[in-house]
Amino acid sequence: MQIIFIVIILLLAGYVIYLHILITKHNIFIESIVKRLTGIEMNWKPDEMKALLSELHKFNFRSILFNDKLFDDKILDFILENEKDSRIYIHYTKYEDDAKSIMSHGFRFVDSFYKTALPISNDKLDIMIKHNSRKYFGNYVIVLCISNEIVKYCIDEMEKAGLKNFYFENILTEMPPVKNDNSDLEFLLPVQFVKGYINHSTGEIFINPDFNPLYFSSGLKTNIDRLREIHQ
Repeated sequence: MQIIFIVIILLLAGYVIYLHILITKHNIFIESIVKRLTGIEMNWKPDEMKALLSELHKFNFRSILFNDKLFDDKILDFILENEKDSRIYIHYTKYEDDAKSIMSHGFRFVDSFYKTALPISNDKLDIMIKHNSRKYFGNYVIVLCISNEIVKYCIDEMEKAGLKNFYFENILTEMPPVKNDNSDLEFLLPVQFVKGYINHSTGEIFINPDFNPLYFSSGLKTNIDRLREIHQ
C-alpha cells in the first residue's frame, strides 16, 4: 500500500507541474493577444488580422506544447549559435517562396529592422513571448545575424558622420535605398547576413551557404555619404 501511495503522489505532482506549464503558456499567449488588441499592432493588414482570428479559433494547449518545434534543441542551437559575438534577429513570413527569396537575395526592410524583425538573445522566456506574438504571421522564420564587430564599426562611423536619425543597418546595404509606395526609404540587407530559415511547425532548417556575419560591405563609406545627403 505504501508503494501505491507514493506512486499516486508522484503522479499527482507530475500532473500539477503539467497544469502549471499549461497555465504559464496560456498566460503568455493571452498577454501577446492583449498587447495586439491594445494598439501595438495597429498597422495590421486585413490578411494578418484574419490569420490572428484563425489562430485564436484553433488555439488549444496541446498545439502550444507539442506542435511547435521552435524550442527543439537543434532549432535553438541553430538560431543562437552566434549569440555570444553577434546580434540576432528573427522575421516571420507566411510563404516559403518568400523565405527562399530572402535567403537568396537579401532581407528588405523599411527604415529599421525593428518594424518587422525581432532582436533575440539566449533567453528562452523572452523568445517564447516574442514567438507567441509573431508566429501568426507564418510558419517560416528568417534568421538574421550580424557580427558585433560589424555593428560597432557601423555605429562608430555614423557617429563620426553625425548621422543621428538612422540605424546601423541602414549603411549595410550594397544597393542605394529606394522609396516605396508610401514614400518610405526601403533598404536591402545583404544576403550574407541571412543565416537561413526554419519551419517552426515541422522543425526543418534551411541553411544559407553564403552566410557570413563578418561580411564587410565595400559600400559602407558610400552609404554614409548618401545618408548624410539625405539627412541634410
